[in-house]
Amino acid sequence: MGDSAVGLLDELPERWLPDRMRTEGRWRIRLGRATRDLVVTKGGVTIERPNGKVEAEIETDHDTWREMDAGRLSGIEAFVDRRLKVRGSIERALLFEPMFDRPDNGGMRYSIDEVPIGNRVNISTLVAGPEDGEPLLLMHGLGATKASWLTVLPQLASRYRVMVIDLPGFGRSSKPIGRYDAAWFSGHVCHFLDAMSVERCHVAGNSMGGKIAMELAMLDPDRVTDVMCLCPASAFSDRPMLRLVQLLRPEFGVALGFVPRSRVRKTIESLFSNAGMLDGVWIEAAIDDFTRVWRNPKARGAFFAAARAMYLEDPHGEAGFFTRLELMEKPSLFVYGEQDGIITHHFGRKVQSTLPDAEIHIWQDCGHVPQIEHPERTAQVMLDFMSQTTGSRAAS
Repeated sequence: MGDSAVGLLDELPERWLPDRMRTEGRWRIRLGRATRDLVVTKGGVTIERPNGKVEAEIETDHDTWREMDAGRLSGIEAFVDRRLKVRGSIERALLFEPMFDRPDNGGMRYSIDEVPIGNRVNISTLVAGPEDGEPLLLMHGLGATKASWLTVLPQLASRYRVMVIDLPGFGRSSKPIGRYDAAWFSGHVCHFLDAMSVERCHVAGNSMGGKIAMELAMLDPDRVTDVMCLCPASAFSDRPMLRLVQLLRPEFGVALGFVPRSRVRKTIESLFSNAGMLDGVWIEAAIDDFTRVWRNPKARGAFFAAARAMYLEDPHGEAGFFTRLELMEKPSLFVYGEQDGIITHHFGRKVQSTLPDAEIHIWQDCGHVPQIEHPERTAQVMLDFMSQTTGSRAAS
């Protein structure tokens, strides 16, 4: 039984889709005790013995690989079910599967594309779900990438045409010079939706992505069906370092090249109420992705520019965030975690007083990233909310 699964690797060169290749590289596949390297170049795919550095390591059992090969299961679904592990870069692992043809036998199918939106800016986008499904846009938080949404993607893509993006400045997307405030991001998102021929969509975001989702609904409400915000950033009333942050320029962060791996691990683990419940291999791969991107000076500049812009936004006043938020009329869902050390759940009360019709959830056992810590609960809350708003539109 084991040999037949390993033998399927030999067929991959014949099923290579050169037009779906997004990068050259070497991927290591571990099936039990058998290990092979698949080397992808513009000239084709070769299978070699393990040797040297790889883009990512993909490890699973023979039965899971056979299901993936037969199209009954996607690598993302296997990853979410903890039947597949990734070492090294999750982002690079995602690029592997779409490069090869496989049968359509019920497993989730996805593609990853670099979508040009003008001014030499490309948005790296993962698309999954039925082509005729209602579009749903997912946006990540500060310092994260589209990989932070993988845990809920299979459930959401069962009903919706899901577009998961790397925001400009992050992940594999372009890193242009800009303000990197919520309005700036929203403008790029609108150009992205135009490029995808999407007139209107459901919009969801975690942390910084939640703030951008709200900003998009305020600036261009015709593009938004509803808004779902998971531990969203907003505007801070207490800003003890306001003067210092005003003086510091984002370019200062470009010089901060090296970050110890232990510091990155500690930061990632602090995002969760109980990091011990997470797969340690997933955390290591997330660290690899962050450190790889962090080596890019433009990525560091984008990170600090976005963080600075969020800190400096006025919460009140004529153009203040909460003043403008009062005018947002789109159906909205907010999820906060009581164990969130970045965005306090007390913002939930502030949002409720600002948007009385908003649906607010505060989870006692949750930190800053609900979709990773409680994926099934998060996906179900989102699906229920979108069903209600879709039903309300149909009834009216």
